[in-house]
Amino acid sequence: MRNFLYIIIVLLALTACSKAKKQETPKGQQSAEYALDDQGVYKGTYPCADCSGIEVSLILNEDKTFRYETVYAGKADAAFTSEGNYTIKDHILTIQEEGKPLHFLTGKNELTLLGSDMKPNTGSLKALYQLKKQQKFSYQGVYETYHEEKGNYTETLSIIPKGEQYEIIFSSSPVKDQENCRFSGIGMLKKDTLWVNIAGKKDLAKNEAVLMYIAPSHDNLGVDVFTEKFDERFAMMQYCGGGGSLAGKYLKNRVAANSIGAYTNQNTIAEVLQTIPNAQINKKVEHGEFADDVYSNYEISSPDSQLLFTLSPKDTGKVNQKINRVLINSPFFKTEKGISKNSTYADIKKAYPITKIEPTEGHIVLTVNEIHASFSIAKSKLSKDWWNAKTKSVNTNSIPLNAKIDDFILWWND
Repeated sequence: MRNFLYIIIVLLALTACSKAKKQETPKGQQSAEYALDDQGVYKGTYPCADCSGIEVSLILNEDKTFRYETVYAGKADAAFTSEGNYTIKDHILTIQEEGKPLHFLTGKNELTLLGSDMKPNTGSLKALYQLKKQQKFSYQGVYETYHEEKGNYTETLSIIPKGEQYEIIFSSSPVKDQENCRFSGIGMLKKDTLWVNIAGKKDLAKNEAVLMYIAPSHDNLGVDVFTEKFDERFAMMQYCGGGGSLAGKYLKNRVAANSIGAYTNQNTIAEVLQTIPNAQINKKVEHGEFADDVYSNYEISSPDSQLLFTLSPKDTGKVNQKINRVLINSPFFKTEKGISKNSTYADIKKAYPITKIEPTEGHIVLTVNEIHASFSIAKSKLSKDWWNAKTKSVNTNSIPLNAKIDDFILWWND
């Protein structure tokens, strides 16, 4: 009997301990644990009635503070910043903008802006109210900026890792046979931003540093180069002639066998879509070069709606597959040997060995294995004897050297 009573007492004690342990984790603490997954940087572009878009950046810090930045693209003095503390309760993130609450629905690697009724937008623009969590930016590569008013004048930025530092090199296309800009220095990475001391002789004599910052662009397709203080912007002009400056927006634009700009053949479609605001993505289902080819195409555009390139997975609609096909839409993207969408047959023939040439319904397709690429030229640009019936092959002598290509495509993970 005593043993039986002892067992009952032990069981009651264990039950009480179990209840106590359950009560040790209040609901508020569970919300805090969930919030830990949400810390980071989120970006997106809201629709705008009188501008090209509202670029939004929201930083959530570990200490429950936030920084909310909005930039009305194309407008002067239209950048606004709010800071404070954020809260998360029942998957709803709340911040304050100019004393008014803003609410977001938290999801996996994204935040969705809620309306005054605490509900998400369900219309055709609903995707534009999403902010995407940002991943670590890879700075290594070659970037260029284009100034249309100067006529094909480009400034080039090369970023080369050197241990924990980066070698930063600026150069420019010649103006009157002289290079207009030239600077090289060492960059340090701090909080995902590169900073470089660009102090001139006068500043060095005063033992003063002038910092130039290089940060990922809003869409992660390139970088923005700037100084923190407005008065220091002139320091970026001392390395250029004719009123030029190192400051500006630079797009990563190199094409190689396994990469284009910021992306490689190891990226999935979903990974690319995660880095770019929805306002710059357009999905289409289209036919390819051959009759049986059908692709889910994801068109990637610049902030000013210029089509840059189009990505496709191997299987229609499978965004978790690696990139299979890249259609290069903009001549701004080019290989190390200068081949772009504006190149001619002669340019390609001079730069790379052509692996094979085969006809499609309206084009001939040149395959270049060295860069995993194909180039199409319209049959209408060829001589009448373009097809050799005896050898059942394209007569290369019938291809005019000045024939421009219609399509420039990279083939990955085929």
